[in-house]
Amino acid sequence: MKRSIITVIAAIILFGCQAPTQEKNQTADYANNNCYASHFSITENEGYSLITIKNPWVDAENIKYNYAVAHTPSAKLPPNTVHIKKTPTRVAAISTTHIAFIETIGQLQTIKAVSDKQYIYSRQFHKADSISPIAEVGFDINLNVEKLLQLKVELVFLYGISNEIEPLRKKLVRANIIPVMIGEYMEQHPLGKAEWIKVFGAIFQQQEIAKQYFNQTAKAYEKVKREAATTNRPTVLTGMPWNDVWHTPGGKSFTAQLIADAGGNYIFSNDTSSVNYQYDTEIVYQRAGKADIWINAGNVHSLKQIEEHDNRMKLFKAFQNGNIFNNNKRSVRGGGSDYMESGAVNPHKILSDLAHIFHGNAQKSELTYYKPIN
Repeated sequence: MKRSIITVIAAIILFGCQAPTQEKNQTADYANNNCYASHFSITENEGYSLITIKNPWVDAENIKYNYAVAHTPSAKLPPNTVHIKKTPTRVAAISTTHIAFIETIGQLQTIKAVSDKQYIYSRQFHKADSISPIAEVGFDINLNVEKLLQLKVELVFLYGISNEIEPLRKKLVRANIIPVMIGEYMEQHPLGKAEWIKVFGAIFQQQEIAKQYFNQTAKAYEKVKREAATTNRPTVLTGMPWNDVWHTPGGKSFTAQLIADAGGNYIFSNDTSSVNYQYDTEIVYQRAGKADIWINAGNVHSLKQIEEHDNRMKLFKAFQNGNIFNNNKRSVRGGGSDYMESGAVNPHKILSDLAHIFHGNAQKSELTYYKPIN
């Protein structure tokens, strides 16, 4: 029985979540069941894909956006859905993570507008921008719709942190620009975020590329997780205080999952929140002082910066033992971070960094997103 269970798990990791095979003449719908993501679904139908985006911001309840993506010009698309009748060739990517998804499926050339280029890390993006300038159109509710019209943008990948995004979404609809709500940041599992590449794959008719990439990423992630499984699990602190408040990821968050899968014990793992939680600095100091490792320490680059921020932090065990690692190895002068950008599609690389850090073999050359703080 044990061997059978292991065989099934291995098969899932190796082949990914695949939709059932259909006969050529079969017209029944089927769903591409997700392995990890819970905020979208994709159903394949005769002539089109139906994408449903679910609750794409914090506190959203019973919110759904349906998009029917035509496979052929003659496809009959269902009512009460946003129709995407052709593969978009001119899009706007409002979040840097959108750029990473689009680049990964080979559609970077379609990006004609972004929010602000100074926050973007992608070298391929900046190379493309140097050849044919890509426009800046602003953030969130201040998005410049008129400029998008001038650029002949067909589709905007949008995100919201609350329902305040709705007036902008409706304004785009009135302007005949398709707004696609992306909520990958709501996923609690790192592979859940990465699985959103399937949404981009469906919109750009690159389903197989997206599926293959995700399956390979999931396989690599699970391999690192198995190798990191150990009884020697260091305690882990995250974050930095700001105005006497320490913002820490919840115990059910993306970061907490990464720490656990990399073989660490997060000091706030008992918190049930899936988003950032605010603690008084005194409470954190009581728990943090004995933590073995400290990661994601704001935007600091040196121990001196930490000490200048609060002299008491030099008493932390992780400070004294030189076990502070920050996720800003790949960053840009404007403040953008590739950890937040391509990290969304490369959770296996983040996990590999953390596994090296937690288990005592973190060499600077081996790390992708992290660097030691000295």
